[in-house]
Amino acid sequence: MALAAEPRLLIADEPTTALDVTIQAQILELLVELKQRLKMAMLLITHNLGIARSVADRVSVMYAGQLVESAPASRLIHSPHHPYTRALIRSVPELGHAGSRLEGIPGTVPGLGRWPTGCRFAPRCSQVRADCSTRDPEWLKIAADEGVRCPYTSASVPGS
Repeated sequence: MALAAEPRLLIADEPTTALDVTIQAQILELLVELKQRLKMAMLLITHNLGIARSVADRVSVMYAGQLVESAPASRLIHSPHHPYTRALIRSVPELGHAGSRLEGIPGTVPGLGRWPTGCRFAPRCSQVRADCSTRDPEWLKIAADEGVRCPYTSASVPGS
């Protein structure tokens, strides 16, 4: 029904949640085909970076209501900078790696509006530093089409 009026933008919020893999693939294939045929933009909201990698041109990652990283999809998936993005990618199962353990992200997501002081990801971050819990990280532009909200990534720390 959302596509009947041939919109210029389709917002698809978790369109494949709770679907089996076969149906999920069919839905994603249909969305990509409709996007091209109707020449529309699509904002895909998902927790599944595997889906984002296969469908999106660009990926933006949010944590606790805040943008933490944004880049072209292939660059973000293959060279993530933010510790949360890296943790998300490590938690995605890969074909051909049966029996390998997925990494979880320790801790819990803060309650809505109960953000920690400083970096919102600091309480769960494996690379946390002393000032992470006192200083709100600024958005750092890494390239014309790429940015991250962490001063301690290899992309933003000189000489690392």
